[in-house]
Amino acid sequence: MHSTRVLFTEPGRVELRREVLPELSGDDLHVRTRMSLISSGTERSCLLGEFERPSHWASWVRHPFAPGYSAVGEVIATGPTAARHRPGDRVVLRRSHQSHAVVSEGSVYPVPDEIGDEAATWFALSAIAQHAVRRTGVLFGKPVAVAGLGPLGQLVLQYAAVAGASEIFAVARGEARLDAATQHGATTVLSGGIETATAAVTELTAGEGVGVAYDVTGAPDALAALAGLTRESGTLVLVGDTLWPGQQVLGGTVLRRAQTVIGIHDSDIPRATAGRHLWDTFAENVKLFFQLQAQGRMKVEDLVTHTFPAAEAEAAYKVVAAPDNDAIGVLLDWREFDR
Repeated sequence: MHSTRVLFTEPGRVELRREVLPELSGDDLHVRTRMSLISSGTERSCLLGEFERPSHWASWVRHPFAPGYSAVGEVIATGPTAARHRPGDRVVLRRSHQSHAVVSEGSVYPVPDEIGDEAATWFALSAIAQHAVRRTGVLFGKPVAVAGLGPLGQLVLQYAAVAGASEIFAVARGEARLDAATQHGATTVLSGGIETATAAVTELTAGEGVGVAYDVTGAPDALAALAGLTRESGTLVLVGDTLWPGQQVLGGTVLRRAQTVIGIHDSDIPRATAGRHLWDTFAENVKLFFQLQAQGRMKVEDLVTHTFPAAEAEAAYKVVAAPDNDAIGVLLDWREFDR
């Protein structure tokens, strides 16, 4: 068995490399990938190698590096003890961009028939966004701000709307991303930097500011700036880690306004039910994501701005790597690859 994988062989270089897959054993599944979603902000940074050294990023990204962690595929064979899946089942899996994968049965999640491949690929980013909103506590009736409207920020915005936020201020520089935010629940969109948005948000909230502000920018100076549009005793939520942690500061406003800062990372999402984690496991996040899509309360297919055949992965990453690009959802289509 063979698979073809996307690799960043060195900073700025994308290749497809053919590899041998292990034989099936135990509860293994052989999954043929249908589509995979590029996590554009993260994978752009991994491709270009533009991050602080030493840092979490520098210890994680070592070239050659296999990017990607969000794919939908079809089970084509099962190991001798696999009991919950059979050939033909569609599943989502956290694996790098590759045409085929051998994975344990417990590491995949079933995809309902009513969910399309394009929508299913968003499951991993959705789980992170959902975790950010869960960790914030009750949003019902609170005004919130979301800064940074790439794929993850667009999902945070939608979950805040589902959770009952009274107003959602969306802050970004790109008009296309602001337009998408308007179509997915933002009540006010503000073009430009956070400092520019602060005066508008303060005025629109009668001088109080928002109750919760989500920093999904990846910029080291954004968190301190967001404190200025967040009310006293409000909450700042840092979703993901900046590429330049040595430049990140809280700022005096956080202290003077007695604000709470919550850090959100994929690794913090519990993978199994234990103790207080009864309904916020990764599996439950995925299940709820599919339910909300089926109910029409979450929309992601219209966030897909680019789709490339997997054989053209290099072209896909040129789009992602371009400075100030307006790409949101960028998909690799594997359905005609390596069949």
